Amino acid sequence: MTSQTPEDHPPGGERSGPPRISSRLVAHQEGIVAVVAIIGLGLRDGSPIAGLVPRGGLAVSVGIGVAAGIAMALTLWLLQRLPPLRRLESWQRNLVVGWSKSDAVAIAVLSGLAEEALARALLQPLLGLVAAAMVFGLLHIVPDRRLWLWPVLAFVLGLALGVVFEHGGYPAAASAHLVINAFGLLRLRDRVETRDEPGT
Repeated sequence: MTSQTPEDHPPGGERSGPPRISSRLVAHQEGIVAVVAIIGLGLRDGSPIAGLVPRGGLAVSVGIGVAAGIAMALTLWLLQRLPPLRRLESWQRNLVVGWSKSDAVAIAVLSGLAEEALARALLQPLLGLVAAAMVFGLLHIVPDRRLWLWPVLAFVLGLALGVVFEHGGYPAAASAHLVINAFGLLRLRDRVETRDEPGT
């Protein structure tokens, strides 16, 4: 976490939420996740590549993932007016303050590749779909009871991504995760920019 500054919490509490986080720090965190996943896959299969293969061909696998990711991202967008989701989004917006569009896309790609390598390629074959989704949800817990929806949402998405993995393999799950995160991060960033424009 980066250190908090007066800019992170302006007078009047207009921006309640976490301190701003550097996209570089998030990239490093996702890199650690990727390394853990690669080591685990290597120990389990003798090669880190074996657990990352597509099912039904790479193009088919990626196509399944992109379609599933678009469907899940649109579902989240349609549900955005629910009060718990509005509170969660308000909190998450502070995370991407100062990020460029390339930052958001890069983190979407890194998180999709790294987290799916860990949760789906490594853990799901060992623990099963539900248990792997539970671990995925637990990794999204934040120390604020008002944001209880984030781990619950991550668990539900973990189940959906697990089904995608079962049908299309790792490339499908990673593609779906990438699409969801790219849509979400770019939308959060655009809303921060709109909020910060003079006269808004």
